[in-house]
Amino acid sequence: MMKPSLVFGLTARALMIAATAMLPFSAAQADAADPHDLTGAWRNAGMSLFLGIDLPYTPQGQNLMADRIDLVKAGHSMASPHLTCRPTGTAAAIGPKSPILIMQTPQKISVITQEDREVRFIHLDRGHPEKVAPTYSGDSVAHWEGPTLVIDTIGYNGRGQIDEIGNPQSDKAHVVERWTKGEDGKSLKIEYTITDPVYFTKPFTVTRTFLQAPGTRIRDYDCSENPRADDFDNLTFPDDFFKPTCTRPIVNGVSAEKVVCVPPKTMPSP
Repeated sequence: MMKPSLVFGLTARALMIAATAMLPFSAAQADAADPHDLTGAWRNAGMSLFLGIDLPYTPQGQNLMADRIDLVKAGHSMASPHLTCRPTGTAAAIGPKSPILIMQTPQKISVITQEDREVRFIHLDRGHPEKVAPTYSGDSVAHWEGPTLVIDTIGYNGRGQIDEIGNPQSDKAHVVERWTKGEDGKSLKIEYTITDPVYFTKPFTVTRTFLQAPGTRIRDYDCSENPRADDFDNLTFPDDFFKPTCTRPIVNGVSAEKVVCVPPKTMPSP
């Protein structure tokens, strides 16, 4: 049976892997003199993975978080999506556990996250489509207001979380980000304003600071595949879709040679 300490150990290991990935890479870093140039590698200066449990919850949000906290008090650990190789969406944007790489053209900004292997596209040349196909990261469009990039995101699939503690996100969520590069070009301040009428009574804002990380290489994230079935006995999954699809059954305390796979639940249609 997996103990809570092992779960936190897995997260610590992921952080350690991310830290060891700082090797030279060929992409150019942003032009410090140009506030509209965000190109290059950046890292989260605060490394805060939690937003807390004092958010402006609706009764539904409050009940959901109370249930999750009770499970933790009872000795269970909350399984976050990235633990079983699922995309983390907004959580990855607000509190990435490893450096990110920003690639930029006049039409699009691409944000590559090392852990979770996520790629986020921020469109500069269009608005939201009339019908948005729901995804973990949503549909992001942006425009410049002076030196600040304003990003508007809708179209979430409702399976994501906004942090590692399990604060939820519905398919009605709307996130507005304001990215402003520091005068020296070495920092990037991002304000995230989250509106979600299903789980929160009013919008709230979270601020993060990213620092330039020249010489950082964004590497492959090797996620654990085919774990032992008992590795997750002590975990609580906020969404069954986050459970591992393939596991090794345990027979008399020994991992079976044959892996058993169960397809995840079908995603809702766009």
